[in-house]
Amino acid sequence: MKAVILSGGKGMRLAPITTNFPKQLVPVSGQPILVHCLNYLQRADIKSVAIILSVHTGHLIEEVLQNYNFNLDIEFIYQDEPLGLAHAVNLAKDYVNGDDFIMLLGDNLFDKDLSPMIKDFYEKKADSSILLKDVTHPYDFGVVKFDESGRATKLVEKPKEFVSNYAIVGAYVFKSKIFDAISKIKPSARGELEITDAIALQVEEGLNVTTNKLESYWYDTGSKKGLLDANKMHLITLKKTDQINSTIRNSHLLGNVNVQEGSCIDSSSLMGPIHIGKNVKIVDSVIGPYTSISDNSVIINSEIQSSIIMNDSEIIDSQIIDSVIFKEMKVEDKGLVIDAIMAPEKTLVKN
Repeated sequence: MKAVILSGGKGMRLAPITTNFPKQLVPVSGQPILVHCLNYLQRADIKSVAIILSVHTGHLIEEVLQNYNFNLDIEFIYQDEPLGLAHAVNLAKDYVNGDDFIMLLGDNLFDKDLSPMIKDFYEKKADSSILLKDVTHPYDFGVVKFDESGRATKLVEKPKEFVSNYAIVGAYVFKSKIFDAISKIKPSARGELEITDAIALQVEEGLNVTTNKLESYWYDTGSKKGLLDANKMHLITLKKTDQINSTIRNSHLLGNVNVQEGSCIDSSSLMGPIHIGKNVKIVDSVIGPYTSISDNSVIINSEIQSSIIMNDSEIIDSQIIDSVIFKEMKVEDKGLVIDAIMAPEKTLVKN
């Protein structure tokens, strides 16, 4: 079985960070979101994956992934314009070449071993299989109605009237028949080819579309709230590391504190769960809980909690809460910064 990860899209909900930067590279618990997705595939023993990229920002993803040693054969496919999930997956038709494949959205994080879903796909001789999550507000998602056996009977993208409270999570298993369905659908009201419409057509044509339920967490990291919630949950499950290769002076560390090599913590208090990357300098500060600080950042006389600080940032004499700070950002003498997305001016210049 092959895999396809969709990592194009514009990520408008995380602007200005994603103006010229792919949301799939924003770190969650110290790792880019896309890296978490690739780890899902490795755990499911999948060996080959195609990643669909935007022509505007895809080169950044290629550069970052060169720093990781995945046991995967990775192919990159570029998408000129984000014209819908079905359009994106259709670009991988030649790559799939008639094989079965699993498709993931590159900005969705969840806690599930994909192997049982793949096994169920084959045992039930499915044509397509969808991962679902019970949600409180289904009108924002593609939703699925299914019978007692778990076979899908109806799919609707962002329904105006109640259909089901089970939303499509962003993990699918397909036979190559899905490309036949994609070739028959028309753009939706928002001008996109919806993968939900393609699967719905399979249901209408009597194909076997099965469902799997996700019992644990699921986060759409395309929004600030989803991103910070995912970071919090991943930090909770992160293993505590020893601090042998870092320097800790006159500081208090409480709970699950993960400090990477080369970092220096001086006269500060760290309250886990938190992740501190490599070569980070923290002086006279209070960090945590639920905070990730990426490599080469400097934090001086500041307080940070429930936030993501990307690499090479400087936070000086400021208090950061529930916020996302882009890489190479300098925040100095800002007082209280709460519920913010901050990026340097240069990231606001469009290509």
